[in-house]
Amino acid sequence: MRPILILAAIPVLAAAMASCSAPRGEPPETRPAMTPTQSWTGSMPPPSAGMGVLSDFRCAPDENGVWRGKATLRNVGNSPNTYTVQFSVVRTADSQVIGVKKQDFTVEPGQSVDVAFPTVATTSASGLECQPSVTAEPASPSGSPSP
Repeated sequence: MRPILILAAIPVLAAAMASCSAPRGEPPETRPAMTPTQSWTGSMPPPSAGMGVLSDFRCAPDENGVWRGKATLRNVGNSPNTYTVQFSVVRTADSQVIGVKKQDFTVEPGQSVDVAFPTVATTSASGLECQPSVTAEPASPSGSPSP
């Protein structure tokens, strides 16, 4: 049981550490981050690094207990980035992860893409919330000749 709790806390701790320990001159596309939300269905919003890469986050169960999530991902940097977006449904009482969906998106500077996970988890249990997580790294150049 303890390894699950530690794994569930890693994205939150990484986001908190990235927001307060990253050098001021470092471009935002190289730091991991939890992103701010404009719509939240859980009991409390996730921590925010203030990067603004994920907006219009919505994640909730339907009448059949299927947790669905969506958001808009925007590259706020100056170069193409590959973002890993993850939505996790967790039990609020003990942070046990119930379901996770993750996908990579390569986004050009200033562009946005829609993120949609039709099924993050399926459960009718109560006391759950959905948490987003985003990490980014510079996109590898496409079409570049190999040395």
